[in-house]
Amino acid sequence: MSSSSEENLPKKIGRYELRRVLGEGASGIVHRAYDPIMDRVVAIKSAKADSLSAEQIQLVIDEFRHEARIAGKYAHENIVGIYDVIEANGLDHIVMEHVAGRAVTEYLASIGPMAPETVLPIVQKCAVGLAYVHYHGIIHRDIKPGNILYHHAGNLVKIMDFSIAHEIDKPGERQNGTLAYMAPEHFDTSRRITALTDIFALGATMYRMLVKRYPFTNDDTVSQILYAHQTPVSEIRSDVPREVNDLVERAMAKDDIDRFQSAAEFAYAIENVLARHYPEVLNATNADSYMTL
Repeated sequence: MSSSSEENLPKKIGRYELRRVLGEGASGIVHRAYDPIMDRVVAIKSAKADSLSAEQIQLVIDEFRHEARIAGKYAHENIVGIYDVIEANGLDHIVMEHVAGRAVTEYLASIGPMAPETVLPIVQKCAVGLAYVHYHGIIHRDIKPGNILYHHAGNLVKIMDFSIAHEIDKPGERQNGTLAYMAPEHFDTSRRITALTDIFALGATMYRMLVKRYPFTNDDTVSQILYAHQTPVSEIRSDVPREVNDLVERAMAKDDIDRFQSAAEFAYAIENVLARHYPEVLNATNADSYMTL
């Protein structure tokens, strides 16, 4: 963050003392902050009011409230916790767990494709987190590298951003999500969007972590998602075991019946591959049980 940004940083949001900017996008900004009452560091997500119209601000606030209602009910070690939604300066702000780590996209940008023995534990922990939210009837709908926080030293992995998540038994906007990771059923009105949709997105995320490139190109991406097959990971990287490639292939299967039938099954399959190919990694990370809910 530049010195000018530091100078313009507000001192407080409600009772929370702002320390620095952790990240920002087109519509939102996240601060590292300190809660003097609870004596803990938190993260606070706010709308960028100075660059949005009143209508856009309201849309962001609606997303904040939706995210808090969905994710604020649950606590799991592989999900970023939401503590509260507060009103300050005429805006709503989400107060969240502060996570020591970076988004996986930042790792990809700095180091390129990630080693299989690094990717597998990250994806396994994401699958465990998804198994938990699916058990509670929630679909995330936007699994991607940018929504996964990772800290290699602490073996810490957490899913964040439930802004477009919804209950499994309720319809959501069919084409909401990030195109590069969206499953075929997003674009086929004869099919339902289910928990298996998150599994496809996690498979596409795993693909990108392993090879850095997206599974499908920008040339008529929707048609590729529906009908084309991504270039297998094993054809791009010779150092990736065939069984790792097969995990991606099954997670990204076009038809529901050919995918892992639950996030728990996906997590269990990853553990088996880790045990066969990288037992030292499995032991070092003390991987969570696939039955953790």
